[in-house]
Amino acid sequence: MSPTQHARQRPEDVFALLANDIRLDILHELWDAGPEPLSFSELRTRVGVDDSGTFNYHLDQLRPAFVTKDGEAYTLTYVGRQTVGSVTSGRFSAAEEVDLEPVPAGDCIHCGCTTEATYDDGFVVVECSACNELLIKMSVPPILVASADPDTLPDVVNKHVLTRTERLSRGFCSLCRGRVDAALTTGSDEKSITHRSELDVRFTCRECGARSRLNVAAVVMDHPAVVSFLYDVGIDRRKTHVWELESLLDPEATIERRDPLELTLVFEIDGVSLSVTVDETATVLRHERR
Repeated sequence: MSPTQHARQRPEDVFALLANDIRLDILHELWDAGPEPLSFSELRTRVGVDDSGTFNYHLDQLRPAFVTKDGEAYTLTYVGRQTVGSVTSGRFSAAEEVDLEPVPAGDCIHCGCTTEATYDDGFVVVECSACNELLIKMSVPPILVASADPDTLPDVVNKHVLTRTERLSRGFCSLCRGRVDAALTTGSDEKSITHRSELDVRFTCRECGARSRLNVAAVVMDHPAVVSFLYDVGIDRRKTHVWELESLLDPEATIERRDPLELTLVFEIDGVSLSVTVDETATVLRHERR
């Protein structure tokens, strides 16, 4: 079966391949072996299956999707490593098992009061109880929350947000790693995730169909012009919570033209401003310091 044929398998068929303790043990033992391959006998001994015929049957079910054979040795494929990594991250566990009390997460960009970060049903939520504003809601693997000290959780979540945002803005799905298409939702009937609809960008994966939404300012945040602008005014985006950057997330926005669509954003901090014009795919067309 070719990689292309495997990619076209129904999801339920792929998951059915893993619905067996022996097969999961095989994946875990190959994972624990690290980059070193294991022979058939070494792998069978580590998994603890006496009958070689039974073991061979289950091992064959994992090939070629999850396990690859080179000569007489076996290693995990990329998909196999991703599968074990997902299980380890807790993605397939009950997110409600992670207990997290609300923790302070910085100042609200709307009213200046202290925001709180909570973990609910697999999502980290940063919101302000004073003005009832939702600042951010993003899916986060349980292991990220469970392994972080509560006091450092906002910093960890911020890095996770930056990583997810950069992956999407560079054209990759955060779920299946397929290519995504970006589109400004200005002028559409879609409900805005921000308090201003012209700042929304929708991402749609060409492969799995997953849809994500981001503030357009977050999409252009890793552009060299924006990075250098923030740094020159004393802001290191790696050390500043994204949801606290009011001047970045709530810029002056002007629709320059509609066909084709061009949107100009003006970021102003401490008397210094940067204008950034993007097209309908949120790609930067031009920028200028003022």
